[in-house]
Amino acid sequence: MKELGNHAVSRRQMLRGASILGMGAGLTGLLAACGVAAEEKDASGGAKTGGTLTLAIDGTSAVNDPAFYTTLGDWMAVDAICRGLTFISFESNEPQADLAESWTISDDGLVYTFKLRQGVTFHDGTTFTSADVLASFNRQFNDADKTLPKGSSRPLKSVGANLAALTAPDANTVVVKLIKPDRTLLGRLSDIGARIISKAALEKYGADIGKNLVGTGPFKFSAATSGQSITLEAFDKFRLGKPPIDRLVLQQVTDPSTIVSSLLSGDISATQFTPYSALEQLKGDDAVTVYDTPKSFDAFMMMDVRRIPELEVRKAINMAIDRQALIAQAFFGAAVLPDGYTIPPNQDAHDPSLADLSATNVEEAKKLIQAAGATGRTVRLMAASDSWHPKAAQIIAQNLTDIGLKVETDSVDPAAYFNRLYDPADKFHDLMIWERNGYYPDADDMIGSLAKPSGVYGEFMSGFNTLDGSAAYADMLFEAKNIEDAAARKAKYTEIQREWAEKYMTLAMLVNGSNPVVSGKGVEGMNWRALGNHRCYMDNASV
Repeated sequence: MKELGNHAVSRRQMLRGASILGMGAGLTGLLAACGVAAEEKDASGGAKTGGTLTLAIDGTSAVNDPAFYTTLGDWMAVDAICRGLTFISFESNEPQADLAESWTISDDGLVYTFKLRQGVTFHDGTTFTSADVLASFNRQFNDADKTLPKGSSRPLKSVGANLAALTAPDANTVVVKLIKPDRTLLGRLSDIGARIISKAALEKYGADIGKNLVGTGPFKFSAATSGQSITLEAFDKFRLGKPPIDRLVLQQVTDPSTIVSSLLSGDISATQFTPYSALEQLKGDDAVTVYDTPKSFDAFMMMDVRRIPELEVRKAINMAIDRQALIAQAFFGAAVLPDGYTIPPNQDAHDPSLADLSATNVEEAKKLIQAAGATGRTVRLMAASDSWHPKAAQIIAQNLTDIGLKVETDSVDPAAYFNRLYDPADKFHDLMIWERNGYYPDADDMIGSLAKPSGVYGEFMSGFNTLDGSAAYADMLFEAKNIEDAAARKAKYTEIQREWAEKYMTLAMLVNGSNPVVSGKGVEGMNWRALGNHRCYMDNASV
């Protein structure tokens, strides 16, 4: 048996390690994430406490439910309200102990036994036990569960598909028995979708739990208004200590100029939705701090093979894209070429030998279009109306026109966009600009989702599951994520990506981007690396 979860690290070791790695402003976020008490002092030498920290978010539906993705902002609220069995700080990609204080894994990799922390309190005053874990997980494994809101995305349902049994021998123990080994389970349990909800609250609110979410996290739900904001209050019984700030406000701000002016005025404390066009201006202003956020997300264009059935045409579309123009004009330099195909540079399995899969070759693209008899064909492209998407759509539309295609585009409100991606009957479902952020930093969360024949990408968006040979990728990806040796695992993912791209080309990578985090100068202790991955760890932030 392998016993994991309790790793004692002193504050002195943390400080020394952070100094060597040059973490600087991210240090206190790392200490908080790892459960080490970091001290922030004000000018008088006392602890820096109180006040409101306001984060600008993309939007809110005022529904905060781990089983129901609506907006990034709503899931940031879930992240702050609830905690999970494990935790990834993003200073390290390794899962750490959280509500589970330790765990053992059977030698065959099929049985995970979690020992839960005792004395942890939910916001409703109930005590955290194994019953809360079972209630939180089982609702996602059962599509008929009455606590699920209509249209729930249930991010844990793939874990449920590999589940032989989920049991609780006692109040402080949870046993997960798998059908097949899954080395990514600990990482996946750190994800927002695996956050633990009070069983008592689930029984009380049912499918309305997203409007009344109760967790054990550093902040408790106070109020929310759809299209406006979510207000959270510091929880004084949080197991790592009450947060320094009194409240956390997640404020919907969709206008780029308002984000910039509000950062400079102090009306917004921080955001990862900073417009790329303003980064150089902000870097030169003493009122704010611009963080060197890692290149951690995939910007890509999905191609629906039911609309564009010829592989040659899909390859031509991929070759036509001017990625350097996207980096310069849509991302203003805050992106890099996707030389590792779908695995971004911040992940271990990133492999630059895949650079040729995203190479631009306009002349070859023209030849492929002509050979396929597709010259003059109309293709439809849709993109969300915010952030980098509109400019990218404009550039790509011109690129495709240049190789002989006709292009119709549609700019979609972000609140409606995700539902349209889900709808293969949508008129503009030929080509879809989208992005994937790694909520837990592992290749399985990137290529493991994008090339899976079932689910959002392989089924609804691209129709990959309709192509001959697609079913084999479920087993291939499952094998890859369970390889223990890091080099061998990376090699397998490289092999899968190359074959998938060359045989099918359902996804054209655009760039690997960063979500640029900017805060006011007075904000300290914020885990900005996590925020750059849309994770909301404000446990130790102060203003």
